[in-house]
Amino acid sequence: MKGMTRVASKKKSAVKKKKSAKKAGAKKSAARSKSGAKSKKSPKSKKLPKSRNPPAKRTMKKSSPRDAGSENGSLMDVILDHSPDGIVAVDRKGIIRYVNAIAEDLLKDTAGNMVGQKFGLPVDTHRSQDVRISGEDHKETVAEIRARETKMGREKIFIVSLRDVTERASLEAQLRALSDVDPLTGLLNRRGFLEAAKRQLNLAQRQNWGMTLFFLDLDGLKWINDEFGHLEGDQALIETATILRKTVRGPDIIGRFAGDEFTVLAFEGTERSDSSIKIASRLRKNLEEHNARKRVDRKISFSIGVASFDPVKSPSLEILIDEADFKMYEEKRQKRCSR
Repeated sequence: MKGMTRVASKKKSAVKKKKSAKKAGAKKSAARSKSGAKSKKSPKSKKLPKSRNPPAKRTMKKSSPRDAGSENGSLMDVILDHSPDGIVAVDRKGIIRYVNAIAEDLLKDTAGNMVGQKFGLPVDTHRSQDVRISGEDHKETVAEIRARETKMGREKIFIVSLRDVTERASLEAQLRALSDVDPLTGLLNRRGFLEAAKRQLNLAQRQNWGMTLFFLDLDGLKWINDEFGHLEGDQALIETATILRKTVRGPDIIGRFAGDEFTVLAFEGTERSDSSIKIASRLRKNLEEHNARKRVDRKISFSIGVASFDPVKSPSLEILIDEADFKMYEEKRQKRCSR
């Protein structure tokens, strides 16, 4: 009996060992499969390089080439077209090689018409200058022009920049007019007359023209102010300016030189025989006609001194004024003596 029990016990023990071995084998197999799964890594996918396509070039119309050397635009064309200034490239012969869009607007023409043609504006690398440009619409634009010299390869090129300064020029002209014009009479003031007269005398000397300077003094302005008031005195000055405007011609220059003093620089041309006499005669005639129409007690009268400009001797403006001023006071003195 005991022997049978031992045999059965051995059989059970063998069965248990087999089951344990199977479980251990299953665990090892599972562990191997897991480690195999971990060791097998999926291959990394290589990233393809990004496409490096060159930027598209701005194509320019053949009918309006901005560059004589190329029909295709470039990044530089885009930059220059967005510049606040007009840009023109000119070669050493003065031929236009390039024009940007702003320059087309300022010069009132297309690049197609201008490229290959002579540049009509001054190119000065030492200083800037203002130029006036007018197109078919007769509208005038003032542009500030600057130029600098550079090289394109072995070729000398001038880069010309144009900037619209029309508003600035208009404001400067207004300020200049205010500083040169007498506000009461609308004539040139002393400063304005002197500047204009000097320019005219320089031109007269070069062209061999004769000129006559008239120096006038309104008689009795103090008496008019005292008797009728300063408003009436101002009116007498305005009337004197009107008479002078009626007397002189286009190229003649009139100014209110001082309180009651007026100056006229009259053009005589090359035939100077009796021009000053005719002007003085016309002046007195206009004065008489003006006084005949007046219905007030006071009349306009003035004393006159005359000096002639000889382009050969070429006296200065200051000498002419002194001479005419002296003769004017001589006439005024004679009037007082004759009363």
